Amino acid sequence: MLDLKAKLAAAGLVSKEDVERAERKAQARKGGGKGPGKPAAPRAPEAPRLAVGSLRGKPKGEIYDAVRRFVDQVRLDPVGAAPTEAAAAYHFPQTTGKIGRLVLEPDLVAQLGDGRAGLVSFMSNHGLAHAVVPAGCAREVAELMPMWLRVLAGDERAGVLATDDKR
Repeated sequence: MLDLKAKLAAAGLVSKEDVERAERKAQARKGGGKGPGKPAAPRAPEAPRLAVGSLRGKPKGEIYDAVRRFVDQVRLDPVGAAPTEAAAAYHFPQTTGKIGRLVLEPDLVAQLGDGRAGLVSFMSNHGLAHAVVPAGCAREVAELMPMWLRVLAGDERAGVLATDDKR
């Protein structure tokens, strides 16, 4: 019995070159074209990115939703988990000039201190929320909403108050 490729070629719907090209693509997908028994090298998963350029000028609701989904993917602090005994209060400036407080684990405090992570504000489904995210992600949020960058070592945009002229 003929396979589908042979039937399509016999009917003149595809050429032999089309069939060979499709087989090469299938082989590349299966084994990376490296021969039998050699699996393709695994790709490192790409870190999520915030589409800053495409979000500029969009309605606030759309921006809030995109940033919320982005932060939920990249946040380093666990959501809803009880803090350990080693966790301590971490204080940071809010846009109003008041002092905010989060209970963070020592490794997150160390990352905030040396600039590997940043603290951002964002609009959750329940109002203003804060999260610890990798430094690059914090910079992406700051590109879109500068006031939402609350703590990032070495970045002058961090901690800006609503009354400052730097906005």
